[in-house]
Amino acid sequence: DYLGMGHHPTVLSAMHAALDKCGAGAGGTRNISGTNIFHVQLEAELADLHQKESALLFSSGYVANETALTTLARLLPNVHFFSDRLNHASLIAGMRHADGAKRFVFRHNDVAHLESLLAAAPADAPKIVVFESVYSMEGSIAPIEEICRVSARHGALTFLDEVHAVGMYGARGAGIAERDGVLDRVDMISGTLGKAIGVFGGYVAASASVIDALRSFGAGFIFSTSLPPVVAAGALASVRYLKQSSGERDAQQRHAAQ
Repeated sequence: DYLGMGHHPTVLSAMHAALDKCGAGAGGTRNISGTNIFHVQLEAELADLHQKESALLFSSGYVANETALTTLARLLPNVHFFSDRLNHASLIAGMRHADGAKRFVFRHNDVAHLESLLAAAPADAPKIVVFESVYSMEGSIAPIEEICRVSARHGALTFLDEVHAVGMYGARGAGIAERDGVLDRVDMISGTLGKAIGVFGGYVAASASVIDALRSFGAGFIFSTSLPPVVAAGALASVRYLKQSSGERDAQQRHAAQ
């Protein structure tokens, strides 16, 4: 709970109201009675936050990453993943569990090494570069613009994990890609509704076609009970609040600098 949003009155009020209106649980999976107005509104809010066409909720950031990468590999035969050496366990699991995929690891934040690996791959192979914006254990930040430029030069998609940056950076809290003005360069972004948002859950934001594919083929989405509406309502209130208030992230960075 990086910014204290788990105790913010705006969030708590929204959750109390949703609990009274919708009850404790979602009632099922998203495709079978488990979709509520709060899920729909939250996905639209997250898509807008990251300037993407669509977004999809998952039960956690881990599930979002693992499901997205394994599903993409299923739909893109012989996909080549290019992974930063310090990527989170959920990203690594998604690539390792991807049947038929090849994985190449580049040195941490080393764009030249990434480009050499991309250049050596078959030109006709589907390629996805997987990396994070903020590496929490090291305190390092990815050179997103350079990675996206190299990826585009070699026809690779980009999958960026902004879990440790959502809510913390950017004018509206979209993360490092927003701070650096490169949201339009990133193809897919994953995030969490915990940490700075202060609630629970995960998501992926991308083009409408990618999100439709994850919704239709992603086992971690299809076969998981939906987030309770009360949780979605709290996350929705938090995301909306942090979009228009920079006071919390400004104060956190001032305190961290002391």
